[in-house]
Amino acid sequence: MEPVYLDMDPGHDDALALLVALACLPVQGVTVAAGNQTVDKTLRNARRVIDAAGVPALALRQGAEHPLFRPLVTAGSVHGTSGLDGYDFHDLHPMQESSEPALGWLRSQMAGNREPATWIATAPLTNVASFILGHPDLLGRIGMISLMGGALQGGNITECAEFNFYVDPDAAAIVLGSGIPIRMVGLDVTHKALLSQSGIQRFRQLKGKVGEMLYGLFTFFADHEPDATDQGVPIHDVLAVAAASHPEFFTWLSADLTVERCDPHCRGQVQIVKGTALGSLQVATDIDTGRFFAWMWDVLEGQYGS
Repeated sequence: MEPVYLDMDPGHDDALALLVALACLPVQGVTVAAGNQTVDKTLRNARRVIDAAGVPALALRQGAEHPLFRPLVTAGSVHGTSGLDGYDFHDLHPMQESSEPALGWLRSQMAGNREPATWIATAPLTNVASFILGHPDLLGRIGMISLMGGALQGGNITECAEFNFYVDPDAAAIVLGSGIPIRMVGLDVTHKALLSQSGIQRFRQLKGKVGEMLYGLFTFFADHEPDATDQGVPIHDVLAVAAASHPEFFTWLSADLTVERCDPHCRGQVQIVKGTALGSLQVATDIDTGRFFAWMWDVLEGQYGS
């Protein structure tokens, strides 16, 4: 498979997405942006999860500290003051990160790849949009972007907007309008893939730090994610990993989209542009949750099982 890069803002669901991606995809590195928490915290959280996964040499680079043109909005009420509340990470390795900026590192990576890369983005799209604006000569090196963000209907930070697109609607608009092949999985679908309480308990069967870490994290997340129900808690970002590797799990709509950037009441809202779909943007409208969860558990238990 082509090289894979992750852009994240861990975040509980990002942490699970990172572990799944590391277990099943040729991940070359991770960049982080501010979003669920400030970028110093999302960087630290990514390092903690990478260490727990047993791949401390994986490249990790810090990206945007704030959205392109707006003040930062974070989700501390959902993810806690650390961004990954619910587990004590004191026994993991101290953080020793490269000072090389994310965009410079990505440029050298994309320029050196023999095959177009897959980019999985689960944060506000600030890093991705910045790369698109700054390196138009390298857009052909991006084979596909699989992202978690947006919603065709409703929202989770406002009535009409999903968090990632609300935080940086300008970046979302740039990415969706870039012409790069995109698979977008929004709240319309992530709210159908709910991790049950029995699933949270199942994490404890995984070996080493991974099992207890995921159990603690998602026990906290289930109590703080406002869209959790009696049936379970949405695990949004893992679906972007699934969309990159198993698009057959989803039902797709080819559409062109706009992202509201001017009206403060509708900031981050996604709308379909009628009659203009060019085929480069595929939006998930449904998911086979049985196949998705069977795959997710097979990946996790195959890599981290006892």
